[in-house]
Amino acid sequence: MQAMIINKTGGSEVFELAEIATPTPGPGEVLIEIAYAGVNPADWKNRQGMLAQYRPYVFPYIIGFDAAGEVAALGEGVSEFSIGDRVFTPTNHGQGGQGSYAEYAIASVDRVASIPDQLSFAQAAALPVAALTAWQGLFTRGQVESGQQIMIHGGSGGLGSFAVQFARVKGARVAATCSTANVDYLKALGVEKVIDYRTQNITKEVTAWAPEGLDYLMNAVGESTLPDGMDLVKSGGTYVSIPTLVDDGDMAASAAAAAKKNINRVFSTMDDQNTSAMLTEIANLLASGEITMPPIQEYPLSAVADAHAALETGHTRGKVVLKVADL
Repeated sequence: MQAMIINKTGGSEVFELAEIATPTPGPGEVLIEIAYAGVNPADWKNRQGMLAQYRPYVFPYIIGFDAAGEVAALGEGVSEFSIGDRVFTPTNHGQGGQGSYAEYAIASVDRVASIPDQLSFAQAAALPVAALTAWQGLFTRGQVESGQQIMIHGGSGGLGSFAVQFARVKGARVAATCSTANVDYLKALGVEKVIDYRTQNITKEVTAWAPEGLDYLMNAVGESTLPDGMDLVKSGGTYVSIPTLVDDGDMAASAAAAAKKNINRVFSTMDDQNTSAMLTEIANLLASGEITMPPIQEYPLSAVADAHAALETGHTRGKVVLKVADL
């Protein structure tokens, strides 16, 4: 199969298109022929070697967590899917397997979900890591409920675009921060209180909107961008940060400070619990029209360097995907 590989970590120049062996699914695994691969901020950090503490780098190395395509082969014991089924998945890359910047990838069956007819491969590929991280941060770690006042710091990116909508459909009152260019975008997603961090004081705006403090705060940008975040959350509330690997501050000190204020402080990354069921629920929300897909920037696999450059700016709206094949 063809794959976009790296043989060392570094800048985008380390990418090269190569022919490597097509993997074979083991027991409980699915081989997926990939139409689109999703691109996440973790990918460029992965390319630079920042994920070494979480997973091995064995070269040639294929980056990419998210994939959408068709089932090409089934491992022993897999009966949930059939050859040719349209599916999407965060693959097994987070568990040490090769990634999705390739014609084929392996995923454990409990990490695979069917794509509703209403969704394209590109849309499905944009979902797994961003949508699951948002969902788990809100509901698994945060227990966000109807009527609560919550804020998503960084509401217009891939993860933020999902988070504001997930919270809204569950009945929460949602505030979110963004740049001037994305104010109307967030209003269109149903955000009650949009805060332009370029022209408005976040603390002042949140205090006026939620005088007693936020029930829940998600920081999807970085600790240095919201230095007063803890002060915005009420006693008994929850403050969730999505680790960036480049701007996470002193996690232990932050947790200790939160404990003194009776705030549940969580640094939340995507885990593998109930992945298939969560993906199915999220896809059904999209298929029913209860939430909408964020804008998608599409690049061919050969332009992976451009896709990474776009994400490295930290200011993309919505999601980025790579087209691998016409299926």
